Amino acid sequence: MQNPESDQAIQPAPGKRHWTPTPRFYGSLLLIAVLAFATAWIKSFFDVAIAPGFDAILLTLLSLIALLDYLLSRQMPRINVKRELAGNLAVNKPAKITLHLRHTFSKPTWVQLFDAVPASVKQADLPHSLQLLPKQKAQVEYTLRPLQRGPLQLGQCYLRVKSPLGLWNISYQSGNGDDIKVYPDFSAITGYTILATENHTSQIGIRKAQRRGTGMEFQQLREYRLGDSLRQLDWKATSRRQQLISREYQDERDQHIVLLLDSGQRMRTQDDELSHFDHALNALLLVSFIALRQGDSVSVLSFGEGHRWISPQKGAGHIKNLLNGMYDLHATNCTPDYIHGAEKLSALQQKRSLVVLVTNSRDEDATELLTAVNLLKQRHLVIIANLREEVLDQLDTAPVTQLNEALDYAGVQNYLALRQDVQRKLSQTGVFVLECTAKELAMKLANSYWEIKSAGVL
Repeated sequence: MQNPESDQAIQPAPGKRHWTPTPRFYGSLLLIAVLAFATAWIKSFFDVAIAPGFDAILLTLLSLIALLDYLLSRQMPRINVKRELAGNLAVNKPAKITLHLRHTFSKPTWVQLFDAVPASVKQADLPHSLQLLPKQKAQVEYTLRPLQRGPLQLGQCYLRVKSPLGLWNISYQSGNGDDIKVYPDFSAITGYTILATENHTSQIGIRKAQRRGTGMEFQQLREYRLGDSLRQLDWKATSRRQQLISREYQDERDQHIVLLLDSGQRMRTQDDELSHFDHALNALLLVSFIALRQGDSVSVLSFGEGHRWISPQKGAGHIKNLLNGMYDLHATNCTPDYIHGAEKLSALQQKRSLVVLVTNSRDEDATELLTAVNLLKQRHLVIIANLREEVLDQLDTAPVTQLNEALDYAGVQNYLALRQDVQRKLSQTGVFVLECTAKELAMKLANSYWEIKSAGVL
């Protein structure tokens, strides 16, 4: 748990209060010590008669006041805290938390409040100090940003209240804990939904290929438009209405999309606060949502240390199953077995599908990856999205002025050349190949899906 003021941090047992002296208490002790020293110094150098035991009297008085303050503080009512937050959180996305405070204090009372936030969460605006006014409720808002997906536990809130005379801090916990889920970033889905409704998806980089009359399934009849081919004309309807009528087609529905996700060690690479694996999950969720809206079925298979399979389903409601099925999925330290992943997929998905393989491969993986691709393309259409670290682009374009920079540049060029050679070999097998950074993945995969859908090659 994160606790502010670590030098004075207290983690009392739930339901119990804990008393610690305040700076005012220590300041009073220091003042008594200074007075005792001054008394002794004056008595020693100036031979002034001072009543003996003066410092002891002050110390006794302070002890009595502290005891009285302690007894009064035990009569102070507790503060009840209730946490209000959204049911689901998205990784790396800020979320507002509201803490509602109820009390029965009869006079203004200062309280310090902080929440039990795990180390995997960044929080702002805490600890928070506020004055509770008599017969008035209060609330505190702060922002947290989870950095990891999976289950998230928030414990009871910590409170620190000053005693009536200010000599003691009373610390205790209040409220209930919350168990919530941190999902992959679904904000892209929300943005896509809004822009798709307004036909402005190009604003986020998604370009839907438009076609006239060359789709796979008949959709409707409409008036002839300039640019329609003669094959689109419906002659019976044209004759009946005495004007040119064209057939309009839509992309074929009921197709199958399989998302094949590498959960090996290289997907743990981080260009920012999110790993390549997290960026891949976010991208696959966006592609899934688009495909489900088009009437296609979507399934997911992760391979690495074990497998996780989410069976194919259709309908926009399936996105909830995908979120719940992948929110606690993480990349491991194992080396991915491409061939075993391809064999597993071939056994699970018999129907011809569009297989989207997201990985971060090296040139030493080329032989195994090619074998796996050849196995997959016997039945499926395959897209391979190979992620590239952003540092490679930075080193590729950085100016070279020193020997060590020249060595770095030469090493990057050699590495990029090996990657390009692998991409060329994969392309020669007849699969679609994407190479991009993790941040570019979502838009590139979405556009590739639209291009393949529009071309009717699946």
